[in-house]
Amino acid sequence: MVDINKALKDVAKKGTITIGEKQTKAAVNKATAKAVIIAKNCPYADTITTLAEEKHIPVYVYHSSGVDLGHSCGKNYAVAAFAVLDEGESNILSIVKPRK
Repeated sequence: MVDINKALKDVAKKGTITIGEKQTKAAVNKATAKAVIIAKNCPYADTITTLAEEKHIPVYVYHSSGVDLGHSCGKNYAVAAFAVLDEGESNILSIVKPRK
């Protein structure tokens, strides 16, 4: 089983991510996002999820708040959503289910 918190920390350190609602939406619209991670309490979850589904980009809903998601990513601030542009050496893509 994949440790989600380790995978999040690894992708933030070793991969390329873009943090925030506007940046995540832009990455989804450009289809440069390989996956989207959103916090359980993300105020833009419906909009981001709909956009991602249209582009067939997998979405993972983190089990806790944006504060906890930010902490898991090694950030000292809340992260409501982020897009994975390059997973680097992390295994983050193994936690999301690809859309068909």
